[in-house]
Amino acid sequence: MRQIAVIGAGVIGVTSALEVQTKLGKSVTVTIFSDRFSPNTTGDVSAGLWTPYILQDTPMDNIIKWSKETYDYALKLWQDGEAEKAGISLQVMTELLDKPEEQIPEWVSLTLGHCILDANQIAAINRKYRANYCKGVTFTAFILEPQRLLPFLMEQFKKAGGKIIQRKINSFDELSSYDVIVNCTGLEAKQLTDDKLLQPVRGQIMRVEAPGQFHCIMEPETYIIPNMDCVILGGTHQENSWDLNVSKSDADGIAQRCRQFSPSLESSKLIKHMVGLRPGRSSVILRTEIRTLRDGKRIPIVHNYGHGGSGVTLSIGCATSARKLVEDALIGNFQNKISKL
Repeated sequence: MRQIAVIGAGVIGVTSALEVQTKLGKSVTVTIFSDRFSPNTTGDVSAGLWTPYILQDTPMDNIIKWSKETYDYALKLWQDGEAEKAGISLQVMTELLDKPEEQIPEWVSLTLGHCILDANQIAAINRKYRANYCKGVTFTAFILEPQRLLPFLMEQFKKAGGKIIQRKINSFDELSSYDVIVNCTGLEAKQLTDDKLLQPVRGQIMRVEAPGQFHCIMEPETYIIPNMDCVILGGTHQENSWDLNVSKSDADGIAQRCRQFSPSLESSKLIKHMVGLRPGRSSVILRTEIRTLRDGKRIPIVHNYGHGGSGVTLSIGCATSARKLVEDALIGNFQNKISKL
């Protein structure tokens, strides 16, 4: 039996581990190594909105492929009656753009009920919010709440025969007994791989009680995203900041901007403030490297990290491509390549 190590227990790590364990079956045993598990991962801070975000130069073909696979996965779980347990809900989403050069993204065509707002609709929104938006789109979005989704996926992983070990991996040399390593360490890949292109993108949010809020809104500096037990108000996009402390000025700004869209939030009860560091990179890394470890062993490492603010959105699609790279590695097809699958 072949032994596969997956480093990282966020949404990228858990989906990758589950995909490999379930699709390769009894021929492999997958072990997840991480010092943090849900509810203490970066993903647990996020609202879980399916929307490609902070992906910079990642090829659009890959964004569309990976995003669609996740969208289809969420739709199937919703149709199969697993939505509540998996933290999945359908929400009407309005996304607004304020720069004339920006285009409605291609991935919008993947969604149910998408509709590009016309000039009259944009003018009405600008009057209502005293704003100056240029374009906008509405569509049906999925919310995949990591605080529910991660335990749901982990339960499936264990039932399929997967193992977990709570331990921080500081070097690939520690895993030389494994046949393949899958690196899903997010921002920690900066130290593990010496990736100088990886940088933190700080995000701060508020969780509030606002049971009357049913509509997602996103614009360049603001988002309102209902979850099952709360509403997420955000946010910040602060590049190269490692600060995990809650900023009062950021919190005040978030509250003020969100109340402009939904004045009823003025009376909402604060649950808590949260801060997370997204793994920002010029493009997602999904490829195989053959590395010679300290003991002389050459081992294939499948890198799957750098998803910016789109870890949930790309998770299932990237897990599928990572699994195919693991299969290639197990049969000796060791070419360094970026997944185009």
